[in-house]
Amino acid sequence: MRYLGPGELRLLGRLVIDPSVRQADLAREIGVSRSAINQIWSNLHRENNLRIRGNPDFGKIGLQLIFGWAIASGESDVITKFSRWLRSSRLVTTVLPSIMSSTFDSLVYFEALLPPGDQSGWFHSQIDRFRKKPYSLQIYTSECSRISHHMNLGLFDGRMWMFPDNFRLEASIGAAHGYVDILPVEDTVKQSTPAISSQDNLLVTAMLEEDYYATASRVSKYYSELGLNHDSGRTLRRRIARVRSEVTNPYVEIDKIGLTQRLLVCIREDTQKESTFSLVLHAQAGTFPKARVISGPSLTLLELEIPDNVEWPALSHVLSSLAGNASEICTFIADRSEKGKRLESVVSHLISRSSSD
Repeated sequence: MRYLGPGELRLLGRLVIDPSVRQADLAREIGVSRSAINQIWSNLHRENNLRIRGNPDFGKIGLQLIFGWAIASGESDVITKFSRWLRSSRLVTTVLPSIMSSTFDSLVYFEALLPPGDQSGWFHSQIDRFRKKPYSLQIYTSECSRISHHMNLGLFDGRMWMFPDNFRLEASIGAAHGYVDILPVEDTVKQSTPAISSQDNLLVTAMLEEDYYATASRVSKYYSELGLNHDSGRTLRRRIARVRSEVTNPYVEIDKIGLTQRLLVCIREDTQKESTFSLVLHAQAGTFPKARVISGPSLTLLELEIPDNVEWPALSHVLSSLAGNASEICTFIADRSEKGKRLESVVSHLISRSSSD
């Protein structure tokens, strides 16, 4: 971990509040020169891999995000086989096996981006195959309804994280239950029902998910890499601006700031709609240092990055209490170095497949 100075922390804090703010506007707000802001930004990018990502509404580009997890008792070769199959699929973007779980079971969490039609049907049929003998895996899946990203730099002084104690955590999230209908959800992207979309929108969204500020030249290079012709720079810039405003929301990603544990909280509830608890988590996950929440009918995932001094079994107990008796909850530690694939990988596969048909 590299300690952050006051200037770096101030810039980063402002970015987390509004990731769309430009460097010139940051300089005016903070009261320093643009070159000073650029120097701090460049240093954070070089040393901590600072980047602004895009959080897309996948339905607007014709895709459905599916997420879920599989559970097997104790050590399981079946989980290993299922994980291997997930990694082999070009539609799967995330595969996170458990290192240690609260229930002492073996788990793997996964996400996939499915286009409509045969590929979606085939993917679900393969999931069903692993549910049956001889595998007999417990597998839960859901269509994603909302995705949110959160970072709370108010807990960070540039050197250490002041993680909230269990009492304050339980009080703050628990108190929000009664106000879920009026809690702000600015960081949440509600997923649309998948609609027919153009190839151009797919390509541009893939670039903006990787880099929210992707330029026309970067997008045109992506077209060329896929062997496709692209429009003029002016047309590309208009398309990029439209996709930014209509399809994606920006959020901050940064590494090497002392968040060394990756904790996944998997929550299943017997309901055919999003639960109240999932909506509370979307609104209140900013209580944690860094969090991502993904939810759909019956399932919710809370993915946390936390300091190594946090005792995750105690945190798991607090979250279980908050979820209530109507929920099944399992927490597990996953490998923080597992990066997974991004939308770009899925789009490249879909484009190459359509070209060969």
